[in-house]
Amino acid sequence: MMKRAAIGLLMLWSAAAVAQAPFTIVRPQDGARVREVVQVRFPIRSVPQGGFVGVSINGKFVEAVAPAALDTDRERGHYIYRWDTKKLNVPDGEHTIELTLYNSPEGGEQARILGRSSVRVQVENEIKVPAEGILLRYRWTPGKTYRYELKAVFKEVNEVQYSGLAPEETILANISFKGDLSVLDFQSNLGLISWTPVPPAIRIQGGQVEVITSDRMAPVYQEVETTGRVRYQVSLVADSQQAGVYYYWVTDLPLLPPRRYKPGDRWGATIDLSHPLRSGEIREIGRQIPVAARLERFEWEQGYKCAKIVYEFSGNLPTTIDVGGVELDKPKSSIRREVYFAYDLGQVIRVKTTLQLEGRVRQEQFGGGFGSPGGFGAPPGFGRGQGGFGADDEGGMRGGPRGGFGAPGVGGLGAPGGQPSGARGGFGGGGAQTGARNIINRFVTEIDLRLHRIL
Repeated sequence: MMKRAAIGLLMLWSAAAVAQAPFTIVRPQDGARVREVVQVRFPIRSVPQGGFVGVSINGKFVEAVAPAALDTDRERGHYIYRWDTKKLNVPDGEHTIELTLYNSPEGGEQARILGRSSVRVQVENEIKVPAEGILLRYRWTPGKTYRYELKAVFKEVNEVQYSGLAPEETILANISFKGDLSVLDFQSNLGLISWTPVPPAIRIQGGQVEVITSDRMAPVYQEVETTGRVRYQVSLVADSQQAGVYYYWVTDLPLLPPRRYKPGDRWGATIDLSHPLRSGEIREIGRQIPVAARLERFEWEQGYKCAKIVYEFSGNLPTTIDVGGVELDKPKSSIRREVYFAYDLGQVIRVKTTLQLEGRVRQEQFGGGFGSPGGFGAPPGFGRGQGGFGADDEGGMRGGPRGGFGAPGVGGLGAPGGQPSGARGGFGGGGAQTGARNIINRFVTEIDLRLHRIL
């Protein structure tokens, strides 16, 4: 009997111990050196039912999070709060992370503090480099395959100037897919590489989901120098007009001048604005835009030592662009591309591109509702062609002179036609006339390419 009582007391003591785990930051440890996304870990068993956690950085409250919003590591018994020091532009140096545990208030009561824990960490995202800088070169190692993940979003923003109305933003299309950069050979300073989309590619437009499969994809082959300069390029569909639509993927590799780089170095360059999932002939190229390039700094990205190169352009395009029946006269354009080049790996691991076109349309009658002019049939584009992305296979994505994204000032930025009066896009329509207003139309393209893994 006494033995059973002792076992029962031991079980009760164990249960109490499990329920009463101390609330403390387990990782990172005090004084740790951290970079990029910091995993702040604390015991799952330290948070009671209905409890939540307040996060402060350097004594400043950031946010409150419920356990359901946190990642969990069940094997180690940890909740994980992710502090993205790069996204938040946290400067290098010492910072204090503090977590405060609160109970769930009942019946109008204020939440009570159940525990606190803090650690000091040293953020080290920037990499110190030799005074003479670092030589950047691609490494074409035969047999290596670099798989990338690409996501693109195309948006339209309409704003009535001086109206006091909030801008209307509409997502026109999304694209996502993976693609392989494979190194086939390397001789005489030339790498033979191939670019191949990895099916399926997903395109969402107008609420419709399209899945692009392998039988509609084709590889592209290049001879490339270690500076990134392409000597030769060919595709299997280069010299033929196929009955179907073929898609291919080629990344615009940054050219690396033959010298050592230091933060702050500047030079002139060009970037190729092309549809991220091109279609048709290899002659479907984008438009080369002259840009100012600079090496911003050396920093960590995705666990690699990288040179962060920034390309920027800002100015007006010298032409009028017809977008679904709405003319943008000499639209203002801004382009920013951030390239992360992993110099130990000898490859690009991330490219972030943002393109914005802005135009003004004179609206003689401005009423109370949303309506005409009709919206824009497709997102802004890049390459040649009259159809633009998303029109259809005949006018939009088919290869040859018709297909692909329209380059600013060259092709169209949208599908032919546009939308009928009263559809999404544009301001105006009925209501009392209040005078002429300028409608500001912005088209924004955001493309994010990341190294997914090395095969």
